Amino acid sequence: MNILLTSHGSLCEGLLDAFHMMAAGADHVSAVSLTDTGIDDFRDRLTARVNELLAQGDLLILADLLGGTPYNEAYALFLTNPEHIRLVAGANFSMLLEAGVLAMSSDDLDAVASAALTAGSAGVVAAEMPADASDDDEDDLF
Repeated sequence: MNILLTSHGSLCEGLLDAFHMMAAGADHVSAVSLTDTGIDDFRDRLTARVNELLAQGDLLILADLLGGTPYNEAYALFLTNPEHIRLVAGANFSMLLEAGVLAMSSDDLDAVASAALTAGSAGVVAAEMPADASDDDEDDLF
């Protein structure tokens, strides 16, 4: 199973770089970004990459923004092959790390997509001070 990141600008490439820091040698994750070369160029590159990856098996696509061009173009491709593609919007590093590691040991596309959603949601939090925090004990904050 492969994972494809897609985003406006270089966000997906930054996520890919961070993933490779944590999972060196993992070659099942790649990225296609929407750049200032335009939507037609992006569509062509995305379609080519998706077709290349589908030739290897199932594909999870993580897009940066629901309703954005990368998501919309990926959605059009999802509709052509819903048996072998899953598409998740709102990509973040927690989502990628969980899905990327799980995909190394699982062929269950739905399970990997579900894990991505769970980790992505769980990884979005606002820090709060504990009720009993003291200035002396910063270790309690983590």
